[in-house]
Formats: sequence, C-alpha cells, structure tokens
Amino acid sequence: MEWLNHIWNRRLCGVLGATSFALAAVTRKVLNLFTTIIVRGNFQKIGDRVTIYRGIYYQNPSNIKLGNDVFIRSHVLLASETKTGVLQIDDGVTINDHCWIDFSGSLLIGSGSFLSRNVSIETHDHGIDPRSKPEYRALKIGKGVWIGIGAVILANVGTIGDNSIIAAGSVVTKPVPKNCIVAGVPARVIRDILPAN
Repeated sequence: MEWLNHIWNRRLCGVLGATSFALAAVTRKVLNLFTTIIVRGNFQKIGDRVTIYRGIYYQNPSNIKLGNDVFIRSHVLLASETKTGVLQIDDGVTINDHCWIDFSGSLLIGSGSFLSRNVSIETHDHGIDPRSKPEYRALKIGKGVWIGIGAVILANVGTIGDNSIIAAGSVVTKPVPKNCIVAGVPARVIRDILPAN
C-alpha cells in the first residue's frame, strides 16, 4: 500500500493540482477579458490595452474615461452621487483591489499613478451632519503619484502634486505639493523627493 500512497501523493496529486491551478488561471483570464469587453461598451471612453478584473462596480459609466494601459483589479468601486461628476483616468494608471473611488465632484488621476489596495478617495463632504446636502469638490491627482495601502484622500484636498507618495494608512486632508512624501493622520509632508535627472 505504501507504493500506492507514494504514487498518489507525489505524482497524481501534483498533476491534478497543477491541472486545477491552470484551469482556474485560464478561467480567471477569460472572465477578466469578458468584464473588460462589457465595461468597454458602457464607459464613455476606454483606451487600448486596458485590463479590468471581474468584480468591478460602477455608477454613471457614461462619465468615466480611461486612457491606454489602465489596469483595474477586483472589487474596485467607481461611484458618483451626481450625474455631473466626471472620472478621468489617464494612461498607465494601476488601481488595486478594494479601492473606493468617489467622483461626485469630478476626479482626474494623472498618468502613471499607482493606487495600492484599500485606497479611499472622496470628492464630496457632508460636514458634521451626514444627512446634510453634500458639497462637491474636484480633485486632481498628478502624474506618477503612488498612494499606499489603506490611505484615505478626503474632499478638501483639491490637488496631489506630480510624483508624490502618500504613505500607507495616511489620511490626507489638504493639498499635497509635488515631489514629496506625506504620512500620518492627518498627513503632513515628511520629506521631499529630488526629481530624477
């Protein structure tokens, strides 16, 4: 019986496991391609080489524009409480799993920016009463910005400058200059980044 266990555990289980893994990968690839095709028919504009994973949620798709080489992973929410809010995601932007992106007040994400997992971006605010009429504010995220895991960008920010880094877990409450690192709750500039020559 030992020889049978050896064959099953060392060879057959490995083959079955590898086959199962390969089939799951192919299935995911097909479902993600199908999601991208469906979204392409709904959004106002989608560039070339865009990949959108299944499990994306969105509102007002006719106000969403994606550039070339955009990559959006699973369980991302693109939402707007208004019909006038516009979301523009420029070329080469990556948005990772479980990001919440509100574009009620309009949002521009500049080319080459990277949003890590669980990032939350708000473009409207209710002040101190959650039932009050919201105030909508536009937000511009510059080029090459890296927003770390779990960071929160609140409605008052207005601009995040080019090539800035928002540290993981930060809560951004005011404008961020270009070429710097901000961290903390509330976030503040902790270091400047020298531009690459």
